[in-house]
Amino acid sequence: MGKAKDVTIVVISKLLEIDIKSFLLLVMVFLIAGSVSVFLTLYFSKIFSKLIVKVNYKMLVVSIIVFIFVMSIFLNGWIGIIVLITSTAIGLIAPLKNIGRNHSMGCLILPVILYFLL
Repeated sequence: MGKAKDVTIVVISKLLEIDIKSFLLLVMVFLIAGSVSVFLTLYFSKIFSKLIVKVNYKMLVVSIIVFIFVMSIFLNGWIGIIVLITSTAIGLIAPLKNIGRNHSMGCLILPVILYFLL
């Protein structure tokens, strides 16, 4: 299990071993959870729509950026910060050059795909 694709194959093979009783239980759990989430979403959306106008967006954005930066340091160290800065720069190139962001995603995903294939 050296690469992510190996783990995916193991998980899928374990899922194929599910009997009909377990499958029906999973379907019921999904349906109940989905039904409850619809009503919770409708309830909380009314509350949050009233609160969202009071949010200072500049402070929210700055706090999210700081949080991502700090988590990158804690989880990955300086290499994580280098990757964060590089991916941020690649992400900013697309709107500055008026091209689609999907081209930037290709620049980020292609090395990852090559890493897992080779």
